[in-house]
Amino acid sequence: MRLLVIYCGGPLPPRRDPFSVAFEDTFALRFLSHLVNEEGYCNGCGVLCDHCRDTYGIDFSGDIVDILQLPSVLPYYLDDPLDLMGKTLPLHEATVAVNVHQEVLLSLPRVAAAAGSRVLIAPSEAPGWVGRWVRGQVRKACRELGMGCAFPKPFCSLAPGVHPAVDEFMDYFRIGRPRLELVMGDGYIRDVKVLRSAPCGNTYYVAFNLKGAPPDPSVAETVAKYWHSFPCVASMEMDGELGETILHMGGFMHYRAMQEALAAAGVEVELPTSPALARLGA
Repeated sequence: MRLLVIYCGGPLPPRRDPFSVAFEDTFALRFLSHLVNEEGYCNGCGVLCDHCRDTYGIDFSGDIVDILQLPSVLPYYLDDPLDLMGKTLPLHEATVAVNVHQEVLLSLPRVAAAAGSRVLIAPSEAPGWVGRWVRGQVRKACRELGMGCAFPKPFCSLAPGVHPAVDEFMDYFRIGRPRLELVMGDGYIRDVKVLRSAPCGNTYYVAFNLKGAPPDPSVAETVAKYWHSFPCVASMEMDGELGETILHMGGFMHYRAMQEALAAAGVEVELPTSPALARLGA
């Protein structure tokens, strides 16, 4: 599945126009590092590393047709967003826009569809990335074009069932709401397989460190310790729509994945949850 990634980022100038907006690219770079399985990207296990990521065939560098980096500082209002990204895009089938100017996002459906894209994903790792009105307008445009679209907040809350093209995207790149599979030992977790990872790759690090953990409520401490220390880079600012911080939502996604995996292994355990999960439909 040919993928085009668009993000705003790069070094911030020491001074900028007061009528401008600045964009931070930490998450975009982590997402890309995961997709290409960048050497040394996951290094938290140190000398204990068994290169578990390499066994999954994560490298999707051959599927990325282009990475379009837009400026880190842009005016609040753009005369023509297409002047920034070009009026034609390379042929591709899936478009991911990470923390881009909202006028760019509004212009993306038609130019992406013209390049063959069947799905547009615009995640939010901080409250201000994609406004509610913008989401509505982009959904309307994508519906008219026959494209799938999704606005996961955070990206690791992306779940199947939104649109067939979104499901295809998730299945191909094996990213979205995390899914795990457990191999149980005699009173402990012998092994953990990642079926679907958070788009930053955090789930692989958590899974590796779950080996040997007890299948009881204390396993939440292990999940939290390693999910935090990867680390998750979502915002700790309270999100008004969710009633929760987006960083905490990333944690709840991993708790939920672990609880579901334990249930599939015949172990019923209640792990931390949040009313915000219901608002996400998770």
